[in-house]
Amino acid sequence: MKTVVITGATAGLGLHTAAHLAGRGWHVVLGHRDEMRGQSAARRLRQRVPQASVEPLHIDLADLRSVARAAERLRQAGQRPPLHAIVGNAGIQVIDGVRRSVDGYELTFATNHLGHHLLVTALVDDLVDGGRIVLVSSGTHWPKKSMGFPAPRWAAPAELADPQEADPAPTAGRVRYATSKLANIYFVHELARRLAGRPIMVNAYDPGLMPDTALSRDYPVTVRRLYRLAAPVIAALVPGARSSRSAARHLGVLVDDPRFASTTGAYLEGPKVGDSSPESHDVARERELWSASEHLVGEALARR
Repeated sequence: MKTVVITGATAGLGLHTAAHLAGRGWHVVLGHRDEMRGQSAARRLRQRVPQASVEPLHIDLADLRSVARAAERLRQAGQRPPLHAIVGNAGIQVIDGVRRSVDGYELTFATNHLGHHLLVTALVDDLVDGGRIVLVSSGTHWPKKSMGFPAPRWAAPAELADPQEADPAPTAGRVRYATSKLANIYFVHELARRLAGRPIMVNAYDPGLMPDTALSRDYPVTVRRLYRLAAPVIAALVPGARSSRSAARHLGVLVDDPRFASTTGAYLEGPKVGDSSPESHDVARERELWSASEHLVGEALARR
């Protein structure tokens, strides 16, 4: 049996991916930030897959101390099957001003990037040979492919983590989200280079537009209701859109299928290797982001 750790695993893409892999005999660690939701997700998973081997685990990506504690628990030998995969799926999109994480960092950047940076780097040495790491990114990092979504706005990582002035533009929250998804790709590229020579694969995955997920939870109630009602139509008619169940099948294949045993440093759109934006290929930014993230994480952990 193999262990996979999935963040943001209580609903949507994360839960469906957990069900897919549990059905294929994996021991699934369901990362969650709310105990009741974590236990509920585990029950639902066992109902869908009666033979599921499932373990809820508290991992709040917006709290780096929580991430460090979760990684320490996962590194305790003998409690579960060997670690074969990490899926960084948890994400947040904040639309109403700048919110801060427990550590004082901008919430979108902290959750979507910094938390995963810490979790993956803390566990990468525990992955078995042939292990796989997948970060869920998004086509929103490339305006050409994101149906009017605003372009990311890259800046020094320290500024992304701690913006000194709130951008009053109504699109500012979506810009921060797109920028965090660009950061995911930078992280994948840099980690793939650092793992060169080790049989560990690391890739970015774009699930496409999933209108049935909870990512729009911070939008006004009316917008959320309309989005839910239109979800089946969007998934059927909009190019690149798919249900979270369909996206989860593709993600599960990326984690489990032998066809991707040697694929690394890639950007996958659904079931196929695709192209990320020209901006997403910038070695200097990738190295700067890695170094700055190590500093930001270390600084936050030292304060608490």
